[in-house]
Amino acid sequence: MMQTKRKGYAAVIWLMLLAFFVFCPSRVSASETLGVHIYDGAGLLTDEESASLEQRCREIETRESIHVLMVTTEDTQGKSQQAYADDFYDEVYPQDSDENGVLILIDMSERQLYVSTAGIMQYYLSDREIDTLLDHMYEEAAAADYAGAFHRSADDIELAIQRGISSADYLIDENGRIIRYRRITPFELAFAAAAGVLVFCLVFFSVRHSYKKKVKTDARGYGRVSDVTLRKDRDMLVSRHVTSRKIPQGPPPGSGGPGGGSSVHTSSSGRSHGGGGRGF
Repeated sequence: MMQTKRKGYAAVIWLMLLAFFVFCPSRVSASETLGVHIYDGAGLLTDEESASLEQRCREIETRESIHVLMVTTEDTQGKSQQAYADDFYDEVYPQDSDENGVLILIDMSERQLYVSTAGIMQYYLSDREIDTLLDHMYEEAAAADYAGAFHRSADDIELAIQRGISSADYLIDENGRIIRYRRITPFELAFAAAAGVLVFCLVFFSVRHSYKKKVKTDARGYGRVSDVTLRKDRDMLVSRHVTSRKIPQGPPPGSGGPGGGSSVHTSSSGRSHGGGGRGF
């Protein structure tokens, strides 16, 4: 009897613990679930500046679902700024679901600024817009205001995201191939649905109508097959003419506007990145 009561008490305790973990609200804030965005390896930022920039990056990430990393270094480990920035981003965000983002690098060993884009940010930040971002960063970095340089880059990133993606935005891969961003608009979706319903109705009623017809035939109809005469024809190649033309490497039609082309490449991890850099 006592053993049965003990089992009952144990069951009640387990149920209470289960209810506590299931129904008790989490004490972890949303900001605590986000990763670190500021990596000041060169020690260029004060604690207050790092905290301010961290908050700025988290706000962009929460609002736009875009990762923003800001990195300073005095050692690129023998890599170019491009390779270092691309690999750094891929190591922090190795999952394909986290590919949408941008990394801003200040390399003090060679006094270089570099911007690496990934995922959707390759469309948001064209080569032209990256040059503008670097121009703004240069003004601050040349004056040793590195926190100001990062804040200016965040301003340009937010402006590019707010502008969105238009038909003027495209990627240019290492082989010169043009890749345009393609998404289905509500109008195209509605038109495709209406066209599908119309085609279905035409096919359905056409087949239904054909089954209602009465087909009359007799043995004489099959006998007409004997009237068919088969003839053998042969086609001969008389001449051959080959025409070749050079494919232009310039921007495709409709590439004007605030966006433009974004030159992309493949990083060591196999992910596509855009970007650009400049000395200061």
